[in-house]
This record gives sequence, structure tokens and C-alpha cells, in this order.
Amino acid sequence: MVFDTLDNFGKYVALNPHFASVDAFIKTHRLDELAPGTYPISGNDVVLKIEMAKGKGQDEALLESHRLMIDIQIELQQPETFGISALSTMPAAQYNAENDISFYPDGVVQNYITCPQGAFMIFFPQDVHAPCISESQCFKKAIFKVRCV
Repeated sequence: MVFDTLDNFGKYVALNPHFASVDAFIKTHRLDELAPGTYPISGNDVVLKIEMAKGKGQDEALLESHRLMIDIQIELQQPETFGISALSTMPAAQYNAENDISFYPDGVVQNYITCPQGAFMIFFPQDVHAPCISESQCFKKAIFKVRCV
């Protein structure tokens, strides 16, 4: 997991060859001005999703993980809190290959991190996360889905 300000994203491009496409897109587009929807950036290797997320309480947010894709989550309007845990601490869970996701309703959050507006978090396959923890009913966020290599 990585947590930093968006101004520093370029320092992380060495972590995955597809991160350079994300960095270039961030530098040439105003993410906060994009309409909700899905934007292919580099075929199926890098896809941007602009979402209007529904805020949840800590007890409502489900832990999730992905096997094939890395999540880069960017806060566009307000802070968002994430529950986080290591995959190695999670109970067995069904994997939905079509959506590349596993949910852990019986998993235990090990820590919470609040990501402020203008910051980002990178979740790798070993990083289980519970997104959308917020007091707001609805908020705008960006999620880059990046293929693991």
C-alpha cells in the first residue's frame, strides 16, 4: 500500500510499467472535471473510473481485494477513510473473476487511514481495503485500475 499526495505520484512510476500512463493522464487532465464513467487509458491495462461513491460507516464498508488489478484511489472532493488489512490475515473468500474481486465480510480491519482531498492510495493485491468510509452521502472519486505485471 502507498499513501501520498497527488503531486508526488511520479515518484512511484517505477513500481509498475503501467503507472507511467497514469502519471501522464493525471498531468494532462483535470480529474475533478471528468464526468462519472469509465475511461480506457491503455487498453485493458489501465482504466480510469470516475465514480459518485456512496458514503458508508465503518460497520457497512466491506473489505475487498483484487488479484489482477491494482487500485489507485484518488480523492477529488473530500477526505475518504479506508479500512486496511493484510491479505494474509483474511479468511478464505470467493473470488469473482469477472469483476476481479473478493469480499471479506468476516474479515477484521487492522487499521484505518483517512486519505485527504488531493491525495491517493495505491492498493496492491496483498492489500485488503474497505473503501468509501465517509460521513457524506455521496462524493466524487477517481479509481485507476492498473494491471499487475
